[in-house]
Amino acid sequence: MDAGRAQRPLDSTGWPPGRRGFTGPAADPPYSGAVLPAREIPLRARVRLAHAAVQALATRCGVDLLHIKGPAVDPGLRREDHGGADVDVIVRPDQLDVLLAALTGAGWRRATGFTAGSPFDHAANYVHEHWGLLDVHRTYPGLDADPGLTFRTLWRDRRTIQLAAVDCAVPDRTAQSLILLLHAARTRAGGGHPDIGPNWSDLEEEQRRQIRDLAATLHAEVGLAAATGELGRYAGDPRAALWRAVGDGGSRLAEWRARVRAAPTARAKASVALRSLGVNRYYLEQRLGHPASRTEMAREFARRIGRAGREGAALVRPRARRTGGRR
Repeated sequence: MDAGRAQRPLDSTGWPPGRRGFTGPAADPPYSGAVLPAREIPLRARVRLAHAAVQALATRCGVDLLHIKGPAVDPGLRREDHGGADVDVIVRPDQLDVLLAALTGAGWRRATGFTAGSPFDHAANYVHEHWGLLDVHRTYPGLDADPGLTFRTLWRDRRTIQLAAVDCAVPDRTAQSLILLLHAARTRAGGGHPDIGPNWSDLEEEQRRQIRDLAATLHAEVGLAAATGELGRYAGDPRAALWRAVGDGGSRLAEWRARVRAAPTARAKASVALRSLGVNRYYLEQRLGHPASRTEMAREFARRIGRAGREGAALVRPRARRTGGRR
């Protein structure tokens, strides 16, 4: 490929104009003038095409990223067929801003920022009119103690698969198991998450040891313990309280209290506390089904304050009964 061809601009789909994801050697056929009828692309196919489009964009701007979950997962690691509904990628931390700028230029719109999603502040959500939803991970819950170390380690052991005929880097099998276990640990699934079996319970001891060793390298022992039912070993650890609050389906107040406790610095704790009362416009609009007005934002804010007050009172009442109302 000559230098001039390499610099062809990208259109809003993330592909060079005229190619739109076709990787064969033949040139595009001349346009016949026929108008093809619109067709709904099956979700399974669209998600794979979206992975390919994001990879093409990352390659174009020189960004390293790893595809995780959905069709990027080794089929043997999931009992159920999870084609996924969106694209999940982990980005090399020092290249994050480059990718985000490229996404915006290719027609991706940010729906939520990194601090507006999960309790772990790990991903930003983007949406594209053609490709759907994308979660850009600057780290991963449980693997966030040192994002740089995490990415370097996963990247070193990566392997390559094809998604929609495009080469995509994915973590190796051991790392995929760890990621799926950490995801299961924060998913409120009564009766146990289906990913626990093929990634832990059904494994030989040597395979479990490999996962434990990787968790230790990446300082992910607490998250792994949450997935494997061993969280009691970390009693008193603020991180354990957060994993318990997220995984057990407790109140939102309990979750935010755990988030404050787990924040590493006083400044971070204050930031989390302030954000606990904020309203996530994107999620509110998803629930409403239309853009939220100022009145609806204010009403949601008041609802959150009221719920926090009720949950706080519910926590105080048992204490008062135990102490007989003494002060």
